[in-house]
Amino acid sequence: MAMPRRLKRIYALHDFESAARRHLPKAIFQYVRNGAGEEFSLRRNRRIFDSLLLRPYRLRDVAQRDAGVTLFGHRYAQPFGIAPTGGAAMIRYNADRLEAAAARAANVPYSLSANSITPLEDVIRINPETWFAAYLPDDLAIVDGMVDRVSRAGYKVMIITVDVPVAAQRLAETRAGYTMPIRPRLRVAANVAFYPRWLFGTAGRNFLRLRQPRIANIRPGNGPGLFSRELSAVGGSSGFTWDHIERIRARYPGKLVLKGILRPEDAARAARIGVDGIVVSDHGARLLDHVITPLEVFAEIKAQAGTMTVMVDGGFRQGSDVLTALALGADAVLVGRPFLYASALAGRAGVEHAIGLLGKDIDRGMAMLGVSRIADLTADFVRRV
Repeated sequence: MAMPRRLKRIYALHDFESAARRHLPKAIFQYVRNGAGEEFSLRRNRRIFDSLLLRPYRLRDVAQRDAGVTLFGHRYAQPFGIAPTGGAAMIRYNADRLEAAAARAANVPYSLSANSITPLEDVIRINPETWFAAYLPDDLAIVDGMVDRVSRAGYKVMIITVDVPVAAQRLAETRAGYTMPIRPRLRVAANVAFYPRWLFGTAGRNFLRLRQPRIANIRPGNGPGLFSRELSAVGGSSGFTWDHIERIRARYPGKLVLKGILRPEDAARAARIGVDGIVVSDHGARLLDHVITPLEVFAEIKAQAGTMTVMVDGGFRQGSDVLTALALGADAVLVGRPFLYASALAGRAGVEHAIGLLGKDIDRGMAMLGVSRIADLTADFVRRV
């Protein structure tokens, strides 16, 4: 299949952002791009790589290279996966299904957000290895119902995002007019009119198909609609605690992962209660500004993680970024925004192109570093400056 023309000048994950900016209405683009507060942490997630330099070996036989990793019993082709992103359907019509299909074809991890408007049962039929990710209210009936539904659907991995006790303040999207629940505003509508492809191809098709798009995967029955005031109650809760995690651990038969860990004490507690994995994460710097970056605390968290699988996210954009995290001990890296931009730009073809670009960059980097397998990477490859 020929590559869509709009992808022909996309050479790296960084390129997707500027291309998507031209394709998406301002409010929607800022929802994806922006971070919390004045975005110090968002910028720092990238700057941290300036202080982590790689030290390659020379004259090693690297003619045969394998970037595959095993996570939760499944062998994946790449050491990175697509992070859960709840607003995907506002970026591209059917984005959750398209991303799941692209991830299955490439054999990389894909995480469906509970805040999707696509039912979780539909997605796992497309990609049986899909992981399910949610941040939850403290209502035990809702928690139990969601866990049971995820189990019945056949999800083998469930991620509980634990860093959203209250809603974040993201100024850039607020200033651009993005709101949830959706509230029509004249200046936003005026801007959207300049993006007919998004208006009719994404928003229009969503509303024609679903009439009233709803969050499909947290509450039983029909969840709150995107225009409903009840939408503000969907998501995390300031009353959600370790007691809920222990209840989920006892109820859920699959692999349980906690996402949003930034302290070693929390990693140690997760290990004690039988959690299978953690994601060292600052939620893409979307929640709290001036929070420490995941790579700054990764080593001390890894030391307390025991036998848990330890993944990381936050600002990863190129192969050397991923290889740095793997050398520091990460089992895999999750990447979010670039895959949303890729989906916005060219649907499944865009996501497949993004996966391919990052995969090739990792393969190239492995050869340059003198390693044939991901397991060959050790902390000795990284120098802090």
